[in-house]
Amino acid sequence: MLKLLSSAVLSLLLSLGLLPSTSSEQTAALAVTTTTVATHNTHYGEANFRPLADVIGWQEVSTAEGHNKLDALEYYNHFRPGESRLDARNSIAISWRKNKYEKTGDGSRLTHGGEAGVTPARFVNWVVLKNIETGAKLAFINTHYISGAWNGEHPERQERWRTHNAVVREVVADLLGRGLPVVLVGDFNRALSQDIPGMNHLRTAGVDGVPIDQIYVSVGIGTGPAERLEKYGSDHFAYTATVEY
Repeated sequence: MLKLLSSAVLSLLLSLGLLPSTSSEQTAALAVTTTTVATHNTHYGEANFRPLADVIGWQEVSTAEGHNKLDALEYYNHFRPGESRLDARNSIAISWRKNKYEKTGDGSRLTHGGEAGVTPARFVNWVVLKNIETGAKLAFINTHYISGAWNGEHPERQERWRTHNAVVREVVADLLGRGLPVVLVGDFNRALSQDIPGMNHLRTAGVDGVPIDQIYVSVGIGTGPAERLEKYGSDHFAYTATVEY
């Protein structure tokens, strides 16, 4: 129960002598950490890159224009693991507010290779972020599945989609196994929520059905629902949500 108490409530209880005295580090550990998260497919970098949340997963940052816009986003650090700027891994960049979080871990896994005229190579990227104020850690995963597998036009792409989904589930399981709260965002290119062990899909307020851009949170940390924002020059809406851990 103590984990659910806010810093203000903890201070009051301590001042009244209703809780044993604790160090500042212990008090911080008991405080709830609130983080806003977001996902946005930028349509090959054509979108306006906005400070949508504390932590943002971007998709289709696949052009020099897109990376220039990302670099111009003030007050954020970015995870782009590819060796060259236009490496396919970097198209699913992750950004976080540098005054609130420091990166303590990261990773990137190939889900399947690319094919000319069909799909670039696809990846799952993730970071582990430590809240500077509370010390709490959060694992944040970003990904972008192959398009067209479920629209009736390219059923031959479904095998790649399923392979990608299997890798996502493995990454989630690994991070949950470390005892970390986990957020998963991305363009799933399928209007169907996925059964990912240990994770809840956040429905989007005011939106019927499931959009292809989705947010999942580990059980117990989502305040939900997700919120649909504007397109900001993309062909996709941006989405945001709040988590507490």
